[in-house]
Amino acid sequence: MLHHKILVFVLLLSSMLTAGGAELQNQLADNPSPYLAMHGEDPVHWQTWSRETLQKARELNRPLLVSIGYFSCHWCHVMQRESYRDPALAKVLNEYFIPVKVDRELDPALDAHLIEFVQLTQGRAGWPLNVFLTPEGYPLVGMTYVPRDRFAGILEALHQRWAKQPEELRQAARNGLDEWRRLRKAKAGKKPVNTSAIHNMMVEAQQLGDELDGGFGQQNKFPMAAQLRTLLWIRSTDDRHSLDDFLTVTLNRMAGQGMHDQVGGGFFRYSTDPGWQIPHYEKMLYDNAQLVVLYLEAAAQFDAQQYRNTALDTLDFMLREMQRDDGCFIGSFSAVDAQGREGFYYQWKADELKKLLDAEQLAAVRAAWFNTAPADSEYGRLPRWQGTPAEIAVQLGWKENRLEQVLAAARQKLQAARQQRSLLPDTKGLAAWNGLALSALAAGYAATDDRRYRQAGEQLTACIIEGLWDGSRLVRAREDEQVLAAATLEDYALVAQGLYDWNRQVGDQALQVAAEAMVRLAWKRYYRNQRWLQSDTPLIPMLDGRIALDDSPLPSATAALSALGLQLDGLKGDQTLHEHIQAHLDQVRALLGDSVFWYAGYVPLLEVAD
Repeated sequence: MLHHKILVFVLLLSSMLTAGGAELQNQLADNPSPYLAMHGEDPVHWQTWSRETLQKARELNRPLLVSIGYFSCHWCHVMQRESYRDPALAKVLNEYFIPVKVDRELDPALDAHLIEFVQLTQGRAGWPLNVFLTPEGYPLVGMTYVPRDRFAGILEALHQRWAKQPEELRQAARNGLDEWRRLRKAKAGKKPVNTSAIHNMMVEAQQLGDELDGGFGQQNKFPMAAQLRTLLWIRSTDDRHSLDDFLTVTLNRMAGQGMHDQVGGGFFRYSTDPGWQIPHYEKMLYDNAQLVVLYLEAAAQFDAQQYRNTALDTLDFMLREMQRDDGCFIGSFSAVDAQGREGFYYQWKADELKKLLDAEQLAAVRAAWFNTAPADSEYGRLPRWQGTPAEIAVQLGWKENRLEQVLAAARQKLQAARQQRSLLPDTKGLAAWNGLALSALAAGYAATDDRRYRQAGEQLTACIIEGLWDGSRLVRAREDEQVLAAATLEDYALVAQGLYDWNRQVGDQALQVAAEAMVRLAWKRYYRNQRWLQSDTPLIPMLDGRIALDDSPLPSATAALSALGLQLDGLKGDQTLHEHIQAHLDQVRALLGDSVFWYAGYVPLLEVAD
């Protein structure tokens, strides 16, 4: 009998160990998210973010490592190569932690929550974002990219501390979240602002603006389309021609230097220097869509053909290289190619140009786009305008239209040559980003009456309405029949905005009805106690929401929902909704008015409300 009991115990223990080992295997192979799938062969036992994963952490009493990134992120690839492909480091992660990989583009609410934590505790944040949580979901410590040896030291120190003092760490993490909430409330309770939104926007833009090279800041330069569009709006409504020099310098430098792909069209994510020379080579749908609208608005205000050309070249790039067969647009192109070479796809060596171009084309390309400075990298040089087209034409002794024709022919040859190189896409069709693409198509169609844009817009609306929206619920992304992620606040807002913009061009009542339904749902689901939640179904303890979402890479979803609530015909008679909107705008004016630069989308709303 004793022998039988021992045998039963051994078999039970064996089954438990086997089951536990089977659970902790890398789950990411063949994941429909390209970012998650690229980690599918890591020796790390990556789990997906889910209730089951959190339950597993509690059962095993292990901290979670939540590692967040995205497919086109350069430093995400570097940390994978250095750390997450390292068997020794993976062994530590697998034995003492629950490692979780998250695609930030599929879970922007979790990403925003943990980004704010790392920003608060480390002073800066970005991607890859690596945050350790207690099994209950309270953040312990977070960081961005760190080299392999330093990361290994962090893992060992945290493992040793957790083994000895788990309850102390749990309590410290809970207290940290309480302090985080307190700081939020203190910030929200600051003295109300009395000056006008336009005045505050102008003051902040002047303080942050770079008069020499344009844009904002003195280090990396981002497009910041929402802020620039608001300055254009101020110029058009308030006769602020003092903005002209800054706006034209910014628009010219962004379009003429390294941020803009002179060969294939489209804009890179940002430049790594203040002069817009060296880009970070990822291309994002949301940037390009917003810049189409920005440059078309600038073309109308300044009567500038070059801005119109920039906008339409960008829109044509989106149609040619980013629109899927189902009508939706992919999310991005990676900063690196299949061999891990950043920028290789876009750079040219002198001998390559000689082989590809005839003598006239070579002369034009050299004069227009290349100088004698050292190469950008071992892969060659990135084309950048070396002067205005008129100046280059004079230098060559040509007429300007001849230069345009020769460069157009050269572009075709260089584009064909680039097709032989590899460029890695993230093929997800994200709802919010496709809402921005629809707004860009609406602007392009309004400016040109081009049937290509009409056809692409119809295909995109069909993809959204038939694939992402069922009449009562929106999803963030779908792959075939599989839902990749539930919609968030930004999806409802930016899809509704896109449908509104498109409907203004085509007059489709069904699209207006869908936009109105999305706006109603967003206010109902995400606006609670005068705060906005980015997700109404969080898996871990989070903060109590925000007064408003800012304009960062994406336009403010809460500003968009406020504007749409006032603009859509079917919502104008909704007294309760309008009371919510007015209370919200009063709160934004009072509490965020001196930071209005970061909430630029609210400026027209606050001025109209005044």
